[in-house]
Amino acid sequence: MAEQVVADKLKLSDAPKKLKSKVWQYFGFRDGSPTNKAKCKLCFMDVAYAKSGSTTNLMQYAKRKHSDFPPSL
Repeated sequence: MAEQVVADKLKLSDAPKKLKSKVWQYFGFRDGSPTNKAKCKLCFMDVAYAKSGSTTNLMQYAKRKHSDFPPSL
């Protein structure tokens, strides 16, 4: 199981520069191409987000699942 997490981490790419929300520093994409799901860099879970650009779901997920997530974002 730990090997799979490490393998996933190595394949995780950052969000494209056009996605400007600060929450994107905590999320990336598995294969480099944005889809309707982003991968949390803290726990490697897939989290849905709106293609319209809304990051509310990503923000809520991070605050709910990670107590060390910065509340100032």
